[in-house]
Amino acid sequence: MTTLVHISDVHFGDADSAKLDAALRAIEAIQPACVLITGDLTQEGKLSEFAQADTWLNKVKAPIVSCPGNHDTPMFNLALRFADPFGRYNRLGLRTTWQSSDNLVHIEAANSARGLQGRMDWSQGDYGQSGVIEALDKLGGSRAQYKVLVLHHPPQTPEGASVMSMPSGLNRFLKRLALNPLDLLLCGHVHAAFDFPAPVLAGVRVMTVPSLASSRERGFGSGFGVLRFGADNSTIARSIWRYHDGSFKEVIEPSKGILHIAG
Repeated sequence: MTTLVHISDVHFGDADSAKLDAALRAIEAIQPACVLITGDLTQEGKLSEFAQADTWLNKVKAPIVSCPGNHDTPMFNLALRFADPFGRYNRLGLRTTWQSSDNLVHIEAANSARGLQGRMDWSQGDYGQSGVIEALDKLGGSRAQYKVLVLHHPPQTPEGASVMSMPSGLNRFLKRLALNPLDLLLCGHVHAAFDFPAPVLAGVRVMTVPSLASSRERGFGSGFGVLRFGADNSTIARSIWRYHDGSFKEVIEPSKGILHIAG
């Protein structure tokens, strides 16, 4: 059994310190093999926000795999968004790959966000970026039982979400996906817990989690996910841990919590 913690949309600069402290306590109690972060560490991509993120991340007692989100580029510095959109994020030095020692789980993270792009809503993702395709190719060459891709943007807007996700580049991604099948795609962006097969990706299972600590809860509260990968029964079990009365507590969601892997 391999246990992973999935957090997202922390939004340092708009993050509740009590929730951040509670999350550290919960993660230490769970003792995951790895912590996965699906973007939007910061609120506006400011240096001060990345400094806060760095301080908090250094307190996490597990390996961290992470990707940036659209909030991790300098939101109000157009010149820097053009010249070096994710330089501040990259200087955190977070890893983008992890594999369990027993070869059960292989994780690859990639950047689906853009500092600028040729459409009005530049905050939307782009699955056709070279880094995303390269991550998919790496998973395709893996011999792990479970192959998991970590991106910020879901491939489509989950039913019931209040935040839209409409990434470009899906055709290029789909062509590579046909050669490199995935067991699971982990995303953030929508500030809510969803677990669904994505029709636009030929049914690939997608899981998202609530914001960890942002004031913008989108009606879903604050929380994170815990994933447990079984070696014998080819299932991934997920529970959501939600913030209540000063701590994060596990909430089993049977309708969304079990993903059966074929093969």
